[in-house]
Amino acid sequence: ADISDKAPEHRAKIMGVHQAIVGSVWVVGPAVGGYLAEAYGYRNSFLIAGVCAAVCSLGYTQLPETLRRPKLSPEPEAQAASDASAAASATASPPVAEKKKLTQHVNEWFAEVKSILADSNQQALIALACELPIRFSCFTTAVALHASNVAGAGPKELGLIFTALALSQGLGMPFGSWLADKMSGPRKMLVLPTGLLSSAFFCSLAFSTSHSQILAAMAVQGFCGGFYRPAIGAFTAEVPPANQRGQALSLQRQAGSFLSLIGPVSMGLIADMTSCPTAIMIGSGLMAACHVSYAMLATKSL
Repeated sequence: ADISDKAPEHRAKIMGVHQAIVGSVWVVGPAVGGYLAEAYGYRNSFLIAGVCAAVCSLGYTQLPETLRRPKLSPEPEAQAASDASAAASATASPPVAEKKKLTQHVNEWFAEVKSILADSNQQALIALACELPIRFSCFTTAVALHASNVAGAGPKELGLIFTALALSQGLGMPFGSWLADKMSGPRKMLVLPTGLLSSAFFCSLAFSTSHSQILAAMAVQGFCGGFYRPAIGAFTAEVPPANQRGQALSLQRQAGSFLSLIGPVSMGLIADMTSCPTAIMIGSGLMAACHVSYAMLATKSL
């Protein structure tokens, strides 16, 4: 989002390229992970993945700082002396004053969060941020178990399923990025149809009985996701003011992280109490509800 500020007319393309680079890892990652699990065992596979994650974390430390600090204008010497005296007095104040200052800071933060949550565009983005955790919660539980039951999928086959999803997503992103830059605002005409189509093909997994059918359904989902995600990325960067962007994004991440925490357990329980196809259809309905909520809440005015 901060990088795209330098060329806002190409915001969707920039966001799409970023997501395509991240998505390219999903193209080879699951297939490689499946091969490592079968060749070297599960334990060694996790050790290799842990080393790769540590290297990525070190890479994040090289990102440029985006914190915008207010610049202090030079003041006369008398004013500087007065400020120094006031600072010394504040340092010597009792702990009660510090608590009041902290309370005021918390109240300001809460007021900022409240104003962000009151925005219907932010509500729409938070609703849509719940779609991906629901999808992957189903993937890692009901879909994986269903593929194993009906198609005898092992680690390698499951890896290929996720590779098909990521590869098709990478193919859809250039088209979605180009179209998203031709539009403005929430881009509902681009997001809603492809999102509902993706949910429909996710539902079709419940009725798939072979590995090829599962691969085809995953490929269509991936293409649809790659088609509309650049539009969502661009709208996410456009909605909040630059000084509130981090806080706004964190609220979307918090909603997604909460579902990532309870989603797999919930979908696993649904699959155990009913069946894997039933859990897949419930997940599909929830994902469709996220897209419809986005279309209803998002507004054209920014």
